Amino acid sequence: MFRFKQFAVEHDSSSMKVGTDGVLLGAWCDVGGAHRVLDVGTGCGVIALMVAQRTPGACRVHAIDIDQASVSEARGNFERSPWAARLTAQSIDLNCYSGEGELFDLMVTNPPFYVEDVLPPDAVRSAARHTHSLSFGQLMQAARRLLTAEGTIALITPVEARDAVTQAATFAGLHLSRLTTVHSTPTGASKRLLWQWSKRLGTTRRDSLTIHKSDGQFTDQYRTLCRDFYLRF
Repeated sequence: MFRFKQFAVEHDSSSMKVGTDGVLLGAWCDVGGAHRVLDVGTGCGVIALMVAQRTPGACRVHAIDIDQASVSEARGNFERSPWAARLTAQSIDLNCYSGEGELFDLMVTNPPFYVEDVLPPDAVRSAARHTHSLSFGQLMQAARRLLTAEGTIALITPVEARDAVTQAATFAGLHLSRLTTVHSTPTGASKRLLWQWSKRLGTTRRDSLTIHKSDGQFTDQYRTLCRDFYLRF
């Protein structure tokens, strides 16, 4: 079990465990004005739980995943949390999901992104980590279909996916509203990109985030971002 300040997460059965990428996205995404949120590929549900912690009581968070074991574990994590009444989980493919006739103000996802020729041997983890199960094009088209007129989609990807994400989002008619380049150390090359795309055309906010100082300690910037979640902060 992984313990945060306000909730705990079981992640033994989920296709994706608690990791830095998911926590980064959950702490970083802009949740302002969100009343209905969709977490795509929820895994153990950690991002959905973080969003629930950051939003007021009127906000409902629905999580979906193609892996039934992940959905079952996420439901258990939701039920044990302080926000059980406004968290739900469902086993369904995003490409088949209708939103039950309602649109979302925010979609969040730590999507499958590795496209190497050699896949991990475990079939469940493979589906969770590779774009074979959900392409960026499918993801962005779903965002176009499921978001409100003011809605946004937030995701984290490797920097190598920059062109693929940009092309998919642009083709879907989405506009970049925020982009944060993530560095592990002050001198290290960037490894991750945090994106937020909107259906509305507007200005783009660009900045960077460094996780560790040169001595290996966490930066003040990272501590500030995650201080409401990690026990050590």
